[in-house]
Amino acid sequence: MATTKPNTKVWLDYTQTELDDQYNQRVLVPNADDYMARWGIESERLRGILNSSLDVAYGPSKAERLDIFPTSADDAPIVIYFHGGAWTRWNKANNSFQAVSFIASGATFVSVDFSLVPQVTLDELIRQCRAAVAWIYKNALDFGANPEKLYIAGHSSGGHEVAMLAITDWAEWGLPSDVIKGAFAASGIYDLEPVRLSSRNEYLNLDEEATRRNSPIHHIRNEMPPIMIAYGEGEQREFRRQSITFAQALRDRGHAVRELDLSGVNHFEVAELYGEIDSSLMSAVLEGMALDKSITAST
Repeated sequence: MATTKPNTKVWLDYTQTELDDQYNQRVLVPNADDYMARWGIESERLRGILNSSLDVAYGPSKAERLDIFPTSADDAPIVIYFHGGAWTRWNKANNSFQAVSFIASGATFVSVDFSLVPQVTLDELIRQCRAAVAWIYKNALDFGANPEKLYIAGHSSGGHEVAMLAITDWAEWGLPSDVIKGAFAASGIYDLEPVRLSSRNEYLNLDEEATRRNSPIHHIRNEMPPIMIAYGEGEQREFRRQSITFAQALRDRGHAVRELDLSGVNHFEVAELYGEIDSSLMSAVLEGMALDKSITAST
């Protein structure tokens, strides 16, 4: 079987090894699991003290579950959060820590679980994310939130999922075309072609058609919600390029885009900014939702 020569460029100016490293944030942050452990501990603590409805089913599989953290504010908007983990790991149990920033500002926070690759295809994972949005829109009034004020947020592979939801034709789901009022994508991947060429495809198993189908940069619609694209100074160059290129592609189509280059933070620290109400990321998110961060949390 033919092998690629070590110095052969496989994507832009990257050799195979270099490309594989660009799509592995742990090359820059070898203690990534420490972040996950800390998020899990804090999320468990908050689930013990916050008003919540946990493990609510939005679909038939065991993975299709979500946690709802309502705010006491009237006519509350909803933020649906999609966790990262390279589409293969982590879950909503590590992602309750962001809830305080949102509920303290008058928004109901919903953290979503979904089946992971390679147990399911990326197409199925995205279908479940769309199903979660549809379920939340149809049931929001039951947990005291306003379905006409629905926002989505995510980090890393969750940022990709947010972008895929932003380009969805919601009429096919029986929902208003503008069901999503704003999208917040941090540290995401928006063109899967270099991912297909990298070692990540050993578990994603993307062919060319699936790659294009799940690359939001190729499916920018004429009507899309306002979108924030954020990325960290300390991220891999390819992750930064992905965000910058997608933001420009949206602008070229006339869409409202806010681009945030977050100084001094690595890939995993970007995610933590969702849990810090005074962070530059959360300030931009709350501004995009027209919420007042001066409201204080009881926790």
